[in-house]
Amino acid sequence: MQIGLLILAICLITGAWLDIKTRRIPNLLSLVTAAAGLCFAVYSGGLDALLWHGASFIAALFIGMLLFGMKMWGGGDGKFLAASAAWLPLGEMFSLMFAISLAGIGLILFRFAGRGFKFSAARDAQSDLVPYGVAIATGTLIVAAITYLQPGTGPSIFS
Repeated sequence: MQIGLLILAICLITGAWLDIKTRRIPNLLSLVTAAAGLCFAVYSGGLDALLWHGASFIAALFIGMLLFGMKMWGGGDGKFLAASAAWLPLGEMFSLMFAISLAGIGLILFRFAGRGFKFSAARDAQSDLVPYGVAIATGTLIVAAITYLQPGTGPSIFS
């Protein structure tokens, strides 16, 4: 279990770092993260777990595409969200979205505080973007830790 979570942490930290540095999350990273999450599901809970993790992936992909379509996120963020959600069963989707939202609010406040809460028309559009991959990574790590590392607990699907 811990090796799987270490792989998840490496994928998430890599995605967050790349989003900060380049404002892009590579498709290959999202693909590897999703595939590893689905393999983790099979290893830890069999085919039933694969179905629930796959449903989580599909739900998150829909949410990510919706946010991308509304121009609230980039396409890489949506794919990274879906890949991250593949590590959790569908029953954890609300917790995941809540944790990502809280991390995103913190990230936005941190970003604005660093600029004195001012918007500058002189900045280019790219510099005003918040690297939301950081919030996705933070929220996913929190929910995965709560879901898998507490003694005697686990995802509701495995109980």
